[in-house]
Amino acid sequence: MGRPPKSNIRQRRKHTREPLFSLYDDIDNQPRTSGLVLLNPTQRKEKKAKAHRDFITRRVVQTTSILKRRAAQKHRDGEDDRLYTEVLMELDEDEGPSALNDDNGSDFMPILSSGDWEDDDTAEEEEEHLLYFQAKGAIYDFELTEHRSRRNKTILDQERWEEQMPDLVEAYLDHCYRRRLGRPFEETVKERHSILVWSVFEHSLHDIPVFQCDRLQNASYIRSGFLPFNPLLNKSLVSLQMVELYHHLFMRCPRLGVQPFLRALCDLQGVRFKNNLSVQFSSAYDLYIRLTESVRSRVLTSLDRTTPDWRMLNTCPPCQYEVEGEEPQPIRMMLAVDGNNSLKRFERRERKEDGTLLGPTREKPDVRIGGGDYFLQPSQVDLWDEPNWWKWVDWTPMEKADRIACTDRWSNLNEAKTARSFGSFDINGIFAGFCRHSFVLAFSDMMKTGEQSKYLLSLLHHFMSACRKDRRRRGFPEEPMGSLAVGYDIACGMVDKIARGPLSQLAKDERLQMMIGLLHGYAHNRLCQLTFLMLYIYGAGIEDLEVCERFFSHSNALASVTRYMSKFRRRQAISSYAYHRDNFETYANLSKFIHSNYRQALCIIGRSKETAKTLRDLGLLDTEKVIGYIDEERAYLESRNSTPEAELLTSNYYRALVKLSDCREKLRRARRTFRSYEKGELSVSGEESLYLSERQMVNEQELEAKLLVDVQSLEERLGLRADQRWCKGSEHWKKAEELVAMSKYQSSLDKLEGLIVARIFELSRMNVSGTGASFDYCMRKIFNQALGTGYKMRQHIGHAMQKRSTAIRSALENYNEAAAKLTPPRKLLDWDDVLNYTYLSEFDFLRDTRSDVRDKVWAKPAVRQAMSELFKLLRAQEEICKLNIEIKRLVTYMKEEEEYLSSVARNIQRTNAALAYQIRRYRDERRRFNSTHHKRLDSIRKLPGFAPINVHYFHPGVGLRRQTVQGHVEEGEMELQADDNDNDDDDEEDDGEGDDQESEVDDRAEAALAVANDNVL
Repeated sequence: MGRPPKSNIRQRRKHTREPLFSLYDDIDNQPRTSGLVLLNPTQRKEKKAKAHRDFITRRVVQTTSILKRRAAQKHRDGEDDRLYTEVLMELDEDEGPSALNDDNGSDFMPILSSGDWEDDDTAEEEEEHLLYFQAKGAIYDFELTEHRSRRNKTILDQERWEEQMPDLVEAYLDHCYRRRLGRPFEETVKERHSILVWSVFEHSLHDIPVFQCDRLQNASYIRSGFLPFNPLLNKSLVSLQMVELYHHLFMRCPRLGVQPFLRALCDLQGVRFKNNLSVQFSSAYDLYIRLTESVRSRVLTSLDRTTPDWRMLNTCPPCQYEVEGEEPQPIRMMLAVDGNNSLKRFERRERKEDGTLLGPTREKPDVRIGGGDYFLQPSQVDLWDEPNWWKWVDWTPMEKADRIACTDRWSNLNEAKTARSFGSFDINGIFAGFCRHSFVLAFSDMMKTGEQSKYLLSLLHHFMSACRKDRRRRGFPEEPMGSLAVGYDIACGMVDKIARGPLSQLAKDERLQMMIGLLHGYAHNRLCQLTFLMLYIYGAGIEDLEVCERFFSHSNALASVTRYMSKFRRRQAISSYAYHRDNFETYANLSKFIHSNYRQALCIIGRSKETAKTLRDLGLLDTEKVIGYIDEERAYLESRNSTPEAELLTSNYYRALVKLSDCREKLRRARRTFRSYEKGELSVSGEESLYLSERQMVNEQELEAKLLVDVQSLEERLGLRADQRWCKGSEHWKKAEELVAMSKYQSSLDKLEGLIVARIFELSRMNVSGTGASFDYCMRKIFNQALGTGYKMRQHIGHAMQKRSTAIRSALENYNEAAAKLTPPRKLLDWDDVLNYTYLSEFDFLRDTRSDVRDKVWAKPAVRQAMSELFKLLRAQEEICKLNIEIKRLVTYMKEEEEYLSSVARNIQRTNAALAYQIRRYRDERRRFNSTHHKRLDSIRKLPGFAPINVHYFHPGVGLRRQTVQGHVEEGEMELQADDNDNDDDDEEDDGEGDDQESEVDDRAEAALAVANDNVL
C-alpha cells in the first residue's frame, strides 16, 4: 500500500476533523494589546511552538492507538499485518513505547495472545490512510519532542517486570534445562514474530515463536533463548548467551563496563555504536541478574536454606562447618573488618543558578534496593551512630575514656574528619567484614561520611546477633566455645566505644576480642601492640588478618564502573562480584591457604631448637617468666602515660626563667648601646639610629615586665618566695635543665618516628592499586620482616628512604643532637639502627623521662629479639592446631555437601527436572574444586616436620550443620586420594576451568535417565 501524493494529502486534510494548526490559530488572531499581558514576537512564537508540539504529541498517540487496534484485528482475522508493522517501526522511539505514553499513564500493550484485544469496528480504508499519513507527516514535518516527566519510568517498568517475573523464571528454568539436553521446546506455536536479535557475532531478524502455553510474550522470548529490553513491547532482543558472556567477563574483569563491551561487539559486527544500546543492554542485564537471583532463591528454598542470614552463617566451611568431637579452641572464629573509599558513588545533581555544584537532585526514583543479603541497610547502620544510642532501651550511658595515644596517628579515629562529606558523592565507599579465609560476611555503604565507628558497631551487632540466634535455633549452649576475634586497624580506639555503647552486653556474651592486623600493627604505639597485636594474643596463630586489603586490591577495579551507576545497580554489581569471588576464587584457594599456612608454621617450628638455645644463653629458662615480661612491660608503659603535674610546673618555671634571663641580657646590651649614642662615643648617622636604639630598649623593658609576671605566677604555684628564685648553676636549675632537655629529645624522637611511619606506609602502598600481586608481595615481605628474616626488605626500605627523603635525615640529625645533650648521653642512631627495629614502636623505649629501663631484662635488645622468636613459636604451634581442625571441617563439608545436594536433586528430578538441574549447577559451583582440594591437602602430609599423629584430621567426620534427605542411604566414607603422577601446580590459583567434565557427564546421564522414565517436563 503506497503513499498517496502530497497534493492528495492536502486535499483530504480540508475535509477531515480539525486542521493541524486549528488548535492554536487564535494565537495569531490575538490582539497584541489584549489583556493585561503584552506578548512580544518572541513570546508569541514560543507559545505557538509549544501548542503545536502538544498537538502533535496528542495526535500521534491517538493515531497509534487506533492503528494498533485495527492491526490487531487484522492479525486476528489472518489478514496482512504489514501496515501495522510499518507504522510501529516508524512511530516507535529507540527507548521503547513508554515515550509515547499519554499523560494519564496509558501504555502500549504487547500482543499477548489472540484473545487479548477488544473488538473494534473496522474503519474504512480511506480513513486508515488518512490517520497513517497525518501521524507520519507530522513526524516528518516537525520534530516530536516529549515534555512529560519520565522520572517514574523505572518504577513503572519495575512494577510490570514484577508482575511477569513468575512466568519469566519458569521460562528461564525450562530454557536452561532444554539447552543442556540439546532439545528444542516442543509445544504448539501460536504465532511467530520477526524481531531484530543482537548476538555476539551478528544482529539480524529472527522469527521468534510465541508458544500456546505462554501467557506472556516475553516468556516465549526467554524460552527461546532471548532476553527482552522492555516489559511490554519490544522491537529488538538480545541473546541470552551474549548476556551470560558479559556477566562472566565482568566478574573476572570488573573494569569491563557495558559500553566498552558493546562497542567491541559493534566493531566486530561492522555497525555504528548507539548510546541507546547501552540503555537497552543494561535493562536486559538487570533482568538476567533478577532471573538468576530468583532461581537461586528457589534452589535454596528446596534445600531448606531460607533461615535468616543463612549465607553469612554458612559461607566458610573451615570457619563455620563444625564437626563432632572437635577440641575447644581459644578463638572460635577470626574476622577482619575495614573501610574502603574507592567504591564511591557520584550523586547526580543540577547546577544551581549561582554556579555552585550541588543543586537539586537528578536521580530517578527507584524502589529497588539491590545487594541482597550482602548489604546492611542505612537504617540499621544509623542506629549505631553515637547520637542515636539513646534509642536503645536496655542501655545505660557511660563516661568516655581518656584520649588514647593513637588518635593523632589515625585519621579514622578523628570523628571531626570522618563526619565530613566528600563533595558530590552521596556514598563515600564501603565498610566490609570477612572471615580469615576472605569469604565476605557483610557490607555497608558509608553514606556521606568517612569511616565512622557506627559501621563497625552495626556490622558486629549484625553478625553476633545472628550467631546467637543460630545457636538457639540449633539447640546449642547459650555461651559460645571460644572468643570471636575481630581484626581492625584502629581496634585500640574502638574498645572504649564497644564497652560503653549498646553493644557492650552482646560483646561480652559473644566473647568479642579486638585485634590489630600485622600491616597496621607497627604504626601503633607499644602499649597498643602489647594489648592488641596478634603476636601476643593466645590462640591467634600466625594469621595477619589483612584480608580486607587483599580484597580491596581486587575490588577497586569496580570503582571506574560503579562510580556513576544508580544506587541499585552499584549494589547489584558489588554483591554479584562478591558472590562470584566467594564461590569461584576464595573457595578455590581454600586448600592453598591451608597448605601455605601449614608449611609456614612448620618452618617456624623447625627453628625451635635455635630459639631454645638463644633463650638458654640469655638465662631465660622459664617460659612462663618470659611471657610475664610482657605484663611487666605493659605495666611500665601504663605508668608513664601521664606526666606528673610537678614536672610540668618545673619545666614551665625553668623555661620562664631562661626567657627572663635572655630578655634581661638583651636589655642590658640595648641600654649600653643607647647610652653610647647619648655620650657621642659612637658615630651617629642621623637621628634614625638613635630612635631605633631607644625603641629596642623600650620593647625589651616591656617584655621583661611580662616575663616577670609569668615567673612570679609560677613561683606562687610552686610555693617559692622571691628570694628563693632559682639561679643558673644551682641544683634545682640543673635538674630542671635535664628535664627540659629530655622533653626536647622526646619531641625530636616523635618527629623522626612520624616521618618513618609515613614513608613506610607510602612504600607499602606504592603498587597496591590495579593488581593484587604487588600487594601480596609487600605483605609477604613485611611478614618476613616480622619473622626476623626480612633483611632484604629492610635494606630496600632503607635505600628508598635515604634517596627520597631529606626530611628524615634532618630529623635524624636533630634527634642525635638532642640525645647527645642528655645526662648521660643517649645512644646515637644511624640508618641501620632505625631499620633493625622490628616495629617502629621500639622507639617508645627511648622516651623514658623519669626512670631508666635500659637495665631491665625485658628492655635489652637481645632479650627482646629472643622473646619475639618465642612468641612466634607459640603462635605457630597454635596455628597447626587450628589448621588441623580446619582440614577436618573442609573434608567433611565436601563429602556431606555433595551427598546432600545430589540427593535433593535426585528427589526433585521426579517432579521438577528443570529445578533439579539448577540444584546440580549450584552443587557444581564449588564441587569442581574439590579434587584440587584433596590433592593439596594430601600434599601437606608430605611436608617436612609433619606429625603422623595428625593424619586422622584428613578423614571426614560428622558435621554439626549436616543436612540429610529422608530415606537417603549414606555412601561409604570418602578418603583422600593422592595422585603421585599428577603434575598439578599447587602454587597456581585454580579458577575451576576444565574441572567440571565429570559433573557434566553425570548431569547428562541423569537427564537421559529422566527422559527415558518420562520424568522430564
